[in-house]
Amino acid sequence: MVARIQSPSSINTYIQCPRKYYYNYILELPTKPSIHLARGHVVHSVLENFFRIDPKMIDQKDYEMEFKNHIQKLLAKYWKEEKDFSKLNITKEQLFFYFEESMLMLLKWAGSFSTRMNAVMTQGFSFEEAFKRLTPRREELYISEKHKVRGFIDAIEEIDDYVRIIDYKTSKKYDISEEYRLQLAIYALLYEEKHGKKPHKVGINFLKDIEKFIEVDDKLIQHAKDSIKMIHEKTETRDVDKYPMIPQVLCRYCDFFNKCFGVDGGKYPFNNGNGRRK
Repeated sequence: MVARIQSPSSINTYIQCPRKYYYNYILELPTKPSIHLARGHVVHSVLENFFRIDPKMIDQKDYEMEFKNHIQKLLAKYWKEEKDFSKLNITKEQLFFYFEESMLMLLKWAGSFSTRMNAVMTQGFSFEEAFKRLTPRREELYISEKHKVRGFIDAIEEIDDYVRIIDYKTSKKYDISEEYRLQLAIYALLYEEKHGKKPHKVGINFLKDIEKFIEVDDKLIQHAKDSIKMIHEKTETRDVDKYPMIPQVLCRYCDFFNKCFGVDGGKYPFNNGNGRRK
């Protein structure tokens, strides 16, 4: 079996549950659209395209409001274009809740960006220079043939040779969990392999809260290498028995719940005693 190109998502899926990995990445069984994935896709599209605006067209007397107006227009555009919303089994009221929540997150981000713009301009840079200085490289695909791993990096800031890699999250978690740490470690490895130098920091912009970063060192890079090596070794076979289930409370949200525990969920160890999920 030819080693597949892994990703932070596939590796973390295996760590969470090898059987889920088997169904998702070996058998490639279909999965249902998710409001969280669909909303995340829209928000990422807004942040990617925000920087396409021409700074010369911005009213510098009230640029924060201009940025926020631009954000609102982009969100309305990409929300309308997101096809997965029509496939979701949720009410219009629920969908509107996520729209408003997304708007608040993005407006908060625009306010923070405006603050950074102001800080750069106080250093003597013009408005246009500050905008260009803070414009990251966005949604770049990195592939390592050596390690057979790939990843899309949301944002790469390179300011005066100081490099920060940023991933955007719309989740309720505000800490860099082990799952997030591994994702960032893999991004650091990919960046180092391509550019011949480590990024200084990797981190997550929790759009509902704050940014959090960790320093990049040899230990973090090695963590990525070890995890990638592990999954390649563990996924060389198509034998389902080599991909054990790890029953857990989160199973009830999994696309493959029925396949693992039966249509009635009777085999689910975390049910309420009558075959129903908790």
